[in-house]
Amino acid sequence: MRTLGTQVRLRRLLRVQADFQQRLALEAEPRRVAKGAAVRLIDLVAGVRATWLQESAGLHLGRLRGHVSRSLAAMEVAAASLEQPGADYASLFGELRDAGMPLVFFLRGLEESDELALGEWLEPAVLSRSA
Repeated sequence: MRTLGTQVRLRRLLRVQADFQQRLALEAEPRRVAKGAAVRLIDLVAGVRATWLQESAGLHLGRLRGHVSRSLAAMEVAAASLEQPGADYASLFGELRDAGMPLVFFLRGLEESDELALGEWLEPAVLSRSA
């Protein structure tokens, strides 16, 4: 399965997240930067989602599709929460990264899996009963 485009966008999102995290740590007025970070990160998550939908279109991925959707939703919630008054920026950036980093490796694994192995994993054969 091809996931390279999704991987590239996701890695870019994580680089941008790290840049914003560093900027916020140095900023005297972090709220203004946090609002910009939220808008930018939400936009990047939408780009990752759009690329994933394009790359995975027409494939039967079962629960794997749900895993990606939940990870992206968690990233979106963390990014949107940056705008909230009193937001714990370090914690929210950590949540975004905690959802994104495993997804990078998951997508890489999908990329490296052949279709036969993926199909067997998604729809395991029924084992015959033994005596």
